[in-house]
Amino acid sequence: MRFETIMLTALTVPLLLSGCGGGSEHVYDGTWQAVYPALSKQSSVSDTTTTICGNPPVSFTVSGEKGTVTLVGTCTKSNFDPATSSWVSLPPETSYAIASIHIELHQNLNEKDVMNAVVNGVPFTGSCISTISCSAVSAAGDSIGISR
Repeated sequence: MRFETIMLTALTVPLLLSGCGGGSEHVYDGTWQAVYPALSKQSSVSDTTTTICGNPPVSFTVSGEKGTVTLVGTCTKSNFDPATSSWVSLPPETSYAIASIHIELHQNLNEKDVMNAVVNGVPFTGSCISTISCSAVSAAGDSIGISR
């Protein structure tokens, strides 16, 4: 009986300890929200024209520290028609950007992980301040951010 207890302990303890520390190899995997301010256009209001623009965050999935997302910015414009004394809505103007994101994990815990992105063919690079927020900047100064 004593031998069986020792064997059970010897086989069970390493199994239990293997679940401690570590965790997922892909700590950035999951659902994220991406924001690309460069798609934002200025909203404006005048006596004859109203333009309302929006660029909401877009959900996408990261798997193996990689993901792709299509970002959308939309402006809705209305013009005042003096002949009918009413506002006429025009078709919305939509802008798109396709972003490919890759996060490089640093082996040194004192260094931040690196986020690289390509948005419509333009490279961006930056860092992750945690496993819930990353951002990158292009050479022209445009930025893209992801968070969850």
